[in-house]
Amino acid sequence: MAPSLSQPDDDEDFPSGDRCPVCELRAGECDHLVVSLDLTYSEIVSGALFAQERETLDLLEHLAASDPEALKAAGAGPDLEYLATLVQSQVQEGAGTGDAVSIHYPELIATLSHNLQEDGDVLATTVDSDSEEDSSIENLWAKDPEPVVEHLIARYRALANVLEES
Repeated sequence: MAPSLSQPDDDEDFPSGDRCPVCELRAGECDHLVVSLDLTYSEIVSGALFAQERETLDLLEHLAASDPEALKAAGAGPDLEYLATLVQSQVQEGAGTGDAVSIHYPELIATLSHNLQEDGDVLATTVDSDSEEDSSIENLWAKDPEPVVEHLIARYRALANVLEES
């Protein structure tokens, strides 16, 4: 019997969390993916946020390098305040600001994830690695991802503007 050329569609062939909770298609086959985050390497892999990755990360890195008390006064929320506290701690120990942000990049990616999930329309799934060589992936989904990304960037811009004005 000749082998089948079609790809099987059994759930067991795909890791848990790799299917969209909105439409049940696999990641990459629908338009509901806000962002796919590689938690092992602290990277943005794909999704609607991928197109605006540099702007988003530049804003988030700027906020991470800010004074935690100023962030608190601006209403940034506990995730951003904690990240800034970690970065400032490294700076006080002698690290440059860029190095301090780099040291805490996993926390920066976690903050990005938490900030996106604060929008009640975002659902998270995780794809656990099958081996030590695979990455752990977190997928964030929404019925309409573009407004979620736009809202996050607008929030980061507004916080950056408040910090610059103070």
